[in-house]
Amino acid sequence: MFYLFKNSATKLKNKGREVFFILLAALGVFVACQGAQEDGNPFGPSTSNVRIIPSTVNVTQATDTTFTTLGGTTPFSWTSANLAIGTIVANTGVFTAGAIAGNVTVTVTDAVGDTATATAVVLPLALGFDVIAVTQAVGAAIDTITTNANGSATIGQTATITNNNTGTTFTTPPTFTTTATTVVITAPASLPNGTQGDQVYTVSITDNGNNNTGILSYILQNDGT
Repeated sequence: MFYLFKNSATKLKNKGREVFFILLAALGVFVACQGAQEDGNPFGPSTSNVRIIPSTVNVTQATDTTFTTLGGTTPFSWTSANLAIGTIVANTGVFTAGAIAGNVTVTVTDAVGDTATATAVVLPLALGFDVIAVTQAVGAAIDTITTNANGSATIGQTATITNNNTGTTFTTPPTFTTTATTVVITAPASLPNGTQGDQVYTVSITDNGNNNTGILSYILQNDGT
């Protein structure tokens, strides 16, 4: 009888140890899974903090810059949201600006599916013109300004004219039309009088094909009366 009791006690003790080790192993798996989730485990919600350095960068057209990652799980894959503005090498993060100015989002995806985004700002080039300023003293006269640098020469241009004379009483600005390579400015039929003085305008021109911009001065002289 004593032997049977002792044998049963031994089995119970061994069984208790097995249960203990099973529980210990289960706890270890739970802790490991929680840690893996924090590192981006695909079997559970991820709180991985993969980031892109820098988060925003200015890039000149036709030049390169390199994005890098902070955190995450290798290997990484890179994509650009607008290939016309800029492309990016999928496995290196080297970004090449295109010939169109603008903002583009780049995205990195790590080995377990975590993502981060950054912004590349492709800066416009300065449009060049055949003149840097126009002075006009004849009513209804026409001046044609031709773009000769950094224009796309395909889609067209947009122009705005702003009077720099604060508080002026002269309210008849010059008008303009645009083509792919020119801006044609027409003076108003009536010039400002001597009291109103010369009117100085800033002409801002944007190429619709590549978003490059340029400015020039347009001076409308007074008639001396």
